[in-house]
Amino acid sequence: MTQGCLLGRAQLGCPCQKTFGGAVAGPLSGSPVAGSTGRAGGAGIPAAGIPPEAAAQLRRTSRGWPEARLRIVAEEAPAQTRTLIFDMPGRTEDYIVLCAHVDGHDLAESAMDNATGVAAALAVARALRGEVGGWRRGLRVAFFSVEEWALTGSARYVEALTEAERDRIALNVNLDSIAGSANLTALTSGFPALEPFLLAVAEASGQPLRTVRPLMTNSDHANFALAGIPAFRLVAGYDEPGANLRLVLTNQDTRDKVIETDLLRATELTAMIVAAACDAPAEVAARWRRRSTNAT
Repeated sequence: MTQGCLLGRAQLGCPCQKTFGGAVAGPLSGSPVAGSTGRAGGAGIPAAGIPPEAAAQLRRTSRGWPEARLRIVAEEAPAQTRTLIFDMPGRTEDYIVLCAHVDGHDLAESAMDNATGVAAALAVARALRGEVGGWRRGLRVAFFSVEEWALTGSARYVEALTEAERDRIALNVNLDSIAGSANLTALTSGFPALEPFLLAVAEASGQPLRTVRPLMTNSDHANFALAGIPAFRLVAGYDEPGANLRLVLTNQDTRDKVIETDLLRATELTAMIVAAACDAPAEVAARWRRRSTNAT
């Protein structure tokens, strides 16, 4: 998404307090890029998103690196948010977690990232609500906040689970930015046995699906995977420079970038994956937990 990271000098607080900071160049002319420093605590590194034309002014030349002074003035205050959970029990205490994050950025509408994931998760829960009770595993629908800030909401949720509770989660299905391209990818987080399962479901539904194995800490599935819980992220437009997903985190992440047919296809595929996972044989689900040696 970003084109680079450029160092400047930021001055925070009193005039005598100086700290090196950073500028992150976005892909869209005229628009800064949103995001977070990803810090979990402490002062962090001052940073700001800038449009590409500003980044062009900071390119290295034969005379060396240009200097820029970046002054960031911000305030932080305590805040509270909630993780929203809805459970539909199955025949056993095991379950599948279907999740999406509800927070976004105010540059635009956060339509792709992540209104698409939230809408699909709601639609899947509504479509499957009458079936789950007859399946081996139940379905937990989770809506996390503070994903855009170091995946904090899902991190707190997973940290609070007991070992027994983690063992009962057979699979995490994370929906994040699932429309904005017709091409869908499952980021399988280093769990190789997920791939034949997901590809078989996609083939049965008549939908193409790409799988990418290395663990990517770019959405809430990462916290489940790091805790040893099989997890994948469904995302559109992966490794596709021309897709509308290139506009995520800019002022063009608006609802007109979401093609309804793409969102419907992603939702239908999600429903089929969740249904198959909820009723998969125990030996199949057990294989999902095996990690590859190059998971990271």
